[in-house]
Amino acid sequence: MNPRHAGRGVTLLRRAGIEVRVGVLAAECASLNEAFNKWILTGRPFVIAKCGMSLDGRLTRPPNEPQWITGALARRQARRLRAFVDAILVGAETVRIDNPRLTVRGAGSANQPLRVLLTRSGRLPPRARVFTDRFAERTLVYRDKPLRTVLYDLGRKKVTSVLIEGGGEVLGQALAQRLIDKVQIYLGSIFTGGPTIAFPGRGADSTQSAARLEQVHYERVDQSVCAFGYPKYPEGAATNFEKLSVSH
Repeated sequence: MNPRHAGRGVTLLRRAGIEVRVGVLAAECASLNEAFNKWILTGRPFVIAKCGMSLDGRLTRPPNEPQWITGALARRQARRLRAFVDAILVGAETVRIDNPRLTVRGAGSANQPLRVLLTRSGRLPPRARVFTDRFAERTLVYRDKPLRTVLYDLGRKKVTSVLIEGGGEVLGQALAQRLIDKVQIYLGSIFTGGPTIAFPGRGADSTQSAARLEQVHYERVDQSVCAFGYPKYPEGAATNFEKLSVSH
C-alpha cells in the first residue's frame, strides 16, 4: 500500500455509498505489483538477478571458445525479461569483454530500460554499444559507488525494478548484501571450467545463514533449465558485506 494514500480511497468510496471489499486475492495482487510495492515501502527498486551458467557454476567458457552456455531459445526468453523492468545493471568488465547491447528485442513495442554500468576506475570503452547506439542517452554510469547506494539513487529516479545481468562480481555482491529479491537462473547442460564464477565471494557465513529460495519453479527450455524463485534470508543472521571488486 502506498503510505501517501494509506487507504483513503476506500474511505472515500464508502462515504459515497459504494460497497467496497478489501483483501480479495491479496497475495495474487501483491505478486502482480511486487516491484512497485517494494519501491514504495523501501525507496529501493525490486532486484532480479538473472544469469546463464554452466553445470559447474560458471558464467563464461574458456578463452577462444564460443561464448554461449545456454541455447538460443533460453537466451531469447531471458532477453524478454528486459521488457518488464525499468533498468538493466551490469559491471564494467561485462561491458569491456562482451560489449552487450542490453536492449529489448523480440518484445514488440516495449520501452527500452535504463542501462546502468558500475565501474571502479571509470575505464570504459568509449565505442561500446551502450555509448554509441540510439539508446545512448539511456545509459547511466556510476563510478566507485556501493551497489546499495546505486539502488537507492535509482529509486530516487523512480526506477522500481532492476535486472542484474552480471558480471559475476556484481551478482556476488548483490547476494552477499542481501539485495536480491528474485532470481531467474538459466542452467546450461555443459561443464565449462570457465574463469568467471556466477556468484563469487561468500554469500553467507554458514549454511544456516544462507539464503534459500521460496516459491521455486523450474522450467525446461530446450536443453537448459530455468529456475525461478525468491531468496529467503534468515532473520537475525549476519549479513556478509565482504568487499568485492565490482570492476577495475
